[in-house]
Order: sequence, then structure tokens, then C-alpha cells
Amino acid sequence: MTMQRWFLLTLVLVFILLAVAPPQPVAASEASGPRIGLVLAGGGARGAAHIGVIKVLEELRIPIHAIAGTSMGALVGGAYAAGLPAEVLEQRLAEVDWNELFDDNPPRSEWPARRQEASLTPTFNFSIGMRNGQAKLPPGAIAGQKVQLFFNDLVKGAETISNFDALPIPFRAVATNLENGKMFVFDHGPLPVAMRASMAVPGIFTPMLWKDYIFVDGGLVRNLPVDVARSMGVDHLIVVNLSSSFLPRDQLGNILGVAGQMVAILTEQNVKVSLAEIDPQRDLLIVPDLGDIGSGDFPRAIDAIATGVTAARQAAPQLRRFSLSPAAYAAWKRARFGTNAPVQRVSQVRIQGLKRVNPEVFEPLIDAQQGEAFDRDQLERDIQRLYGRGDFERISYRFETDEAGDDLLIVNAVEKPWGPNYLSFGLGLSSDNQGDSRFGLRATYTKTWANRLGSEWRSELQIGNEPRLFSEWFQPFDLEHSGFAAAYIDISDTPYSVFDGDQRVARYDVTRMHLGVDIGSTRNHLDMRIGPYWGITDVNLDTGSSELPEGDVKDSGLRARIVHDTLDSAAVPRSGLRLELDIKNPLEALGADQSYTRALIKAAGARTRGANTIAARFKAGSSFGDTMPYYDQFPLGGFLKLSGYANEQFRANDMAFGALAYYRQIASLPTPIGRGLFLGASLEAGWISNSTFSDRRKIEFQLAPEETRFGGSLFFGSDTWIGPAYLGWGLSAAGDHAFYVLIGRPD
Repeated sequence: MTMQRWFLLTLVLVFILLAVAPPQPVAASEASGPRIGLVLAGGGARGAAHIGVIKVLEELRIPIHAIAGTSMGALVGGAYAAGLPAEVLEQRLAEVDWNELFDDNPPRSEWPARRQEASLTPTFNFSIGMRNGQAKLPPGAIAGQKVQLFFNDLVKGAETISNFDALPIPFRAVATNLENGKMFVFDHGPLPVAMRASMAVPGIFTPMLWKDYIFVDGGLVRNLPVDVARSMGVDHLIVVNLSSSFLPRDQLGNILGVAGQMVAILTEQNVKVSLAEIDPQRDLLIVPDLGDIGSGDFPRAIDAIATGVTAARQAAPQLRRFSLSPAAYAAWKRARFGTNAPVQRVSQVRIQGLKRVNPEVFEPLIDAQQGEAFDRDQLERDIQRLYGRGDFERISYRFETDEAGDDLLIVNAVEKPWGPNYLSFGLGLSSDNQGDSRFGLRATYTKTWANRLGSEWRSELQIGNEPRLFSEWFQPFDLEHSGFAAAYIDISDTPYSVFDGDQRVARYDVTRMHLGVDIGSTRNHLDMRIGPYWGITDVNLDTGSSELPEGDVKDSGLRARIVHDTLDSAAVPRSGLRLELDIKNPLEALGADQSYTRALIKAAGARTRGANTIAARFKAGSSFGDTMPYYDQFPLGGFLKLSGYANEQFRANDMAFGALAYYRQIASLPTPIGRGLFLGASLEAGWISNSTFSDRRKIEFQLAPEETRFGGSLFFGSDTWIGPAYLGWGLSAAGDHAFYVLIGRPD
């Protein structure tokens, strides 16, 4: 056979094979296939559906060459673009405690002792800032402190990449410029900053300040950024819209619901424009059926992912045209996932943004990182410790690479723009429905960072039937408060009832004025102070026999206090321990009319498993054989203090009390409204020595015999961002009962 015939036969065989062989998908990396863009809409928790869609895209071996996302779409899209596959994304979202993530504060047990003590105020509390004589409100309910740290950890393999085209998958995040309402497209910068700016829902999240711009949620201007993705040089778009996220009427009764609905209304208007930009011939639209999953239902993120899977699989016949061969897709995936490494070593640490706070408070953070192997966990602990001081709106970090290729750690500390002075308003109310009702309106002014050591001036004014004026200048000797001096004045007017058995026989108004100076130290969870004071007490009989004593009493002396506090909440603790020893010692040598020693020790602790908490309280007081004035004797009686009896029905020179309470969280409250609603019960026992009434003239009346008494209660409580509140019913072993209403923290 000639060579020419061999050639003709070969051509015929090739044509036959081409005619009968099944068509194969053409890889984008093979023969310069089409470039695919992914558009991910915003929608809060509903945006978790994007992960489900991406899972199916991976199953179908569809490569993505560009991503544009808004809000939650920017979170998912940014993480995927940074090299996290869908499986890892799903796992990370499943592990998140969303209530914890949206609570900016570190645990109360990690706060400085002074901030812990301020949280013990037994009233509802609401704070605003004071600057240059003007009142200022926080710009958002959630500062996003922990959210920002979560984003840093999520994309840690790509956090040194500043150009978003250099990410494993080119990426764009859409935000709104709050000053002019225009769309801003992040194509460079720290990736966590872009993600956080894109999802700053107005009224809920604090706006993101970056390079002199103020950004809020991109959904206000482009919730479905079809045009942004199209501009990235793609041939086809896979567009994931989350449908309408309007809230039902029953969810519009609070500020979070109203803010969310406002965003939803604005969002739907621009989504209609974006939907019209989709080309049915080139693009594919996927709309997961999210049912009743709302934009705030973050604990249902896994359910939302499942809806994305379902919707994408329904669109699989149309999606397969973008599929690669197994070998080509494996090569594409290897080039994009797992290729980046987190920062290993920090060459230098820089602190930015400080104006009032002394930069030296950041020295422990700098020492732990600069020139050392990067320890992300330690950095986050140090950042949260600093944030717990209460001076900052947000503390975040990012990395930059210098000309030598070294990694620089930049810590951005944003001080509260509504500080450094704060005005708080509080409301306190208690009633035992047995004749003792107390109420007070309180205003507290706090001036922070009055000098470089962090001195503080705190003044409190309370009006009502228990008025008080308190003012203290707190001067630390160093930034860690390992030594301090505190000068104070405390003037109060308190009603005191005198009971003879179960009968109220008199009521006094006791006005006290104390001036004093304490020297103390704070270390870890321990706060100690001791100092002299000058005091005078004016005892005025309001109702009762005219034979009862009244008049002025001088009670100058010494006082000391030691506190160890690790409770997670001052209102409704679920974990931790608080120990307190308080000693007061009026001394005739310092001008007191009567010398005696008053020592009180208190302990409170709690343990929780699931929704169930067991809490224990104990306190004991003694005058060590001295006879104290009636107003300084140790009281018992009232809600959770021998429930069933009247408030402070018993007073004595020696006392011991213990209580065991159980409460169950029956509902959680969305952050930042509060922690939850509780139902509980308590069992209580208290012993007092012989109850007597005495004054400085040593006149004594026997009121109640030495005895151990028992009580218990059932109660409903709430722990909210402005304070706790309780409704309770108490019953004593003697058959006495009382109903209690309390706004504020039980004493």
C-alpha cells in the first residue's frame, strides 16, 4: 500500500472516531474556556445559602474565576476567594456561637476590677457619651469587635494580600459610602476590613471607618452586584439571589426589626435593577427557597445552607455546561485552595488610632509579638483584654509587607467617638408589697483618661425616696492599677424600718455623710483598698413613738475592703465566683461617738450546664461582741434574702445567711438586647443573734430572739442590656408570704 493510501485511510479513521465519540466538557483552562463569575447577594443569615450553592458548584466541578459579593455574600465570597473550600466554610459557620460573636465585650471576668465594680450598680442603666459639652450616642448597637477578629481568623491564609486580584480567586466587596450614599467597590485593602464594611447594617452594626471613609452595608445601593462582577472580565455569571427578606409584622416591634426592615425595603429596590441586568442567554440565576429563615436567624445558618444545596441541584442541568473534566478541575482547585500560608513571624508591631489612651497600655501586646513567632491566639486574648477596659469602639489588626518582605502587624485601636466622658441614666425600683417600696432615678457622670495614668472622676446623683450623692477621684499610680489612691464624698438618705416581730413599729430617715481617702491595689481579679474616713450620721424619726431616740452621731474611723470577682454577669450570673470582705471600724480616737468593728463577708457563685444554672450565696457578719447602732446592724428579709418576710425585717449584731437557687433560661434575647429570660426558685436560711434596737446612749429594745429562719421563692427574671428585672413570690417557713417587684440587681 502506498504512502498516499495510508494517509487517506488514517484521515477516514479519525473522522469516524470524531463522529461516534461522545462530546466531553471543555475545561476553562483547556483551550481557553469561558470565564465564570459568581454573584452573591446580601441577606444576613439567609446568606449562608451561598455556601450550599458553592458546595454543588464544587460537586459539578465548576471553576469560578471572579466573585462579587455584598454583606453576607461578601463574607462567604471573600472567604471562598481567599482559598477556603465550601466544606471548611460550612464547618466554620456550624462552630460559631452567634450570640457570643455579636457580643462585643469579652467575658466580665476579664474586665478590669473598676469596670466590674461599676457593673454592680443595682439599677437599670443606659449610657451616652459627652464630648465638648454635647451628648453623643453610639453609632451602632454592635461594634463588631469579635466579628472583625473572626474575619481575620477566617481568611488568615490570605491576610497579607492587599490586591484582591491577587487572591486565589479575584474578588470584589460592595459597601455604601455613608457620607454620599454612593456605591464603593473594595478591590484592594485588608480583606477582613472589606468584608466587615460590606455587612455594616445601619443601626445594628457600627459603621466601618477606613481611610477617612465611613462605610455601611452595601445592600443599600447594590445588594446583587451583577454589574460589578460583569466588569471583572467574565463571560458568564452564576447569580445567587436570596429573594425578598421582608420581616413579618410580628418581628417589627423592636429597633432591630425596624432597622432590618428599612434595609430590606431599600435593598429590594436596587435588586430589581440588578435582576434586569442578567442575560438569560449567558447567565444563570439561582434563588434558594429560604422559607421562614430571617436575616437575623444566624443560629439557623445550617438550615440556610441546605436550601442553597437544593436550589443549586435543581439548576444542575443548566450548570453542567460550565463543568470541567475531573483532571482539569482538580488542577484548578489545587492552584487555589490550600496554597496560602498564614503569617509565621512578626517583624514589627505598630499601634494606630490612639488619641487619648496612653500607648503604653499596648506594650504587653507588642512585647508578645514583635520579633517573635506570630501567636494569633495570644494576640486575640491581648486585644480582648484591652477592649475590656471600656475605652474602645473596636480594636482590629491587619498585616502589611515591607520592602524587605517582612510582615508588619498593624493594630488599629479605634477609641469610642462618643467618649471619653459618659453620662449614664438608671432606674431602680423595689417593692415587697408589705409597706416597703423604694424607687430612684440615677444619673452618673464619668470622666475617663483625665491624665496619662488613666485617672477617672466618677459622680453619681440619685433622686427618689433613697437619694444619694457620690463623687470619687480615682488616681492610679501606674497603668495596671497595681497601686492607686481614691478620694471620695458619699452623702445618702436611706429609710430604715424597725420591726417588733412581724410588726413595723417605727420608720427612720438616716442621713449619712462620709469623706474619705483609700489606698489600694488591683491585681488580676483581686481589688483591695483601705483608708480613713470622716463621717456623721443624722438619725431622724419619721414615724413611731416619740420616746425612740434620734439625733446626730459621729462615726469617723477606718474602712477596708477586699474583692475577688470572676462572675460572668453581675445581674444573673451563670458562672464564676465573687468573694467580698468589708470591714468598717468607727474609732473614738478619730472622733467617733462609739467604737465598734463591723465585718461582713459575702460569697456568690454559679455553675451552668446547658440552660440550667445552680447558684449559691452566702454571707456572714459580726460585730465581735460590740453593740452597733441599729442602722449599722446586719439586715435580713426580702427577695432572695429570706423571701416571704418583709424587706430588712430583721437586724442584729451577728448574722449568717445561705441560699441555693436554681434557674433555667426559657428564652434567649438577640444580641445586643440581652442574655435571656429565666424562671427560677430558691431555698434560703438565715440566722441572727438577738435582734435589738440601740443608739449611742446604749438604750436597747429587744425586737426578736436569736433564731434560724427559712424562706424560699419562685421568680421570673430578665437579663437585658440595660439591667435586670424580677417578679417574685416568697414564702417563709412561718407561713409569711410576699410578692416582689424589682427593677435592678438583687442586693
